[in-house]
Amino acid sequence: MNQLTNNGVKYNLETREHDLYGFGVDVYMLEQDGAQPKEPIAFIPGKDENAATILTQQWLKIAFPAELPKGKKK
Repeated sequence: MNQLTNNGVKYNLETREHDLYGFGVDVYMLEQDGAQPKEPIAFIPGKDENAATILTQQWLKIAFPAELPKGKKK
């Protein structure tokens, strides 16, 4: 099991074989006390654990950016 951190939030990655998407990782957003919830927030497919971990890092940066994009002022 891998663990990632994005913007101070920790995530556990658990590998599994999905019926439709094949190999990948379930992404669990850990509670502040470090407890893991029962349900993952996402499944990220990848050809192996390393590829799925890299794709998860990229997804976390897009899904949960450090700052929200600023719109143009009118």
